[in-house]
Amino acid sequence: MAIESEIIKACKAGEEKAVKAFYQDCSGWMLGVGMRYIKDRNEAMSLVNISVLTAIDKIKSFDETKPQKIEAWLKTILIRKIIDYKRKNKVEISGYEEISVAHTSIVNCNNESTREAALQEMIHTLPERSRLVFNLYAIEGYTHPEIAKLLHIAEGTAKWHLSDARKKLQELLAKMDSFGLMEKS
Repeated sequence: MAIESEIIKACKAGEEKAVKAFYQDCSGWMLGVGMRYIKDRNEAMSLVNISVLTAIDKIKSFDETKPQKIEAWLKTILIRKIIDYKRKNKVEISGYEEISVAHTSIVNCNNESTREAALQEMIHTLPERSRLVFNLYAIEGYTHPEIAKLLHIAEGTAKWHLSDARKKLQELLAKMDSFGLMEKS
């Protein structure tokens, strides 16, 4: 993703074409990030839209001489919006859903994007808080202290949620392997 510094400058000036170009440049990959946290595509897209609007409102504070940092800035805004959304709506699932064996058989497919979708589906079966911590740590690269601060939880609790997520994912992978659904490479 490369948003040119000229687009950022034009957004600061309030140029409508630049805002549209900014949105088109970042909304696709931001939806991918949002879908890691929010299973419903419409809800995820709504949060992407809110995040982009927030970014446009705050773009005057962004240093356009460092356009390489815009992705991290936008990702931070999006993740904070997702966390706020989950807090506000008290999205919490106790336990975790089982994935049906028939549904996960797509892992046998040689298509890497299909395998990625199956793994994403497994991650979506995790309890909400564990999934959130797993995504922040394993995919986004946040540290336990950063996660604890973002989620207003103790660092030890963040570590427990990560451990719980890993354990449940390993159980699901082992279950799939026992049914012969995991491809050996």
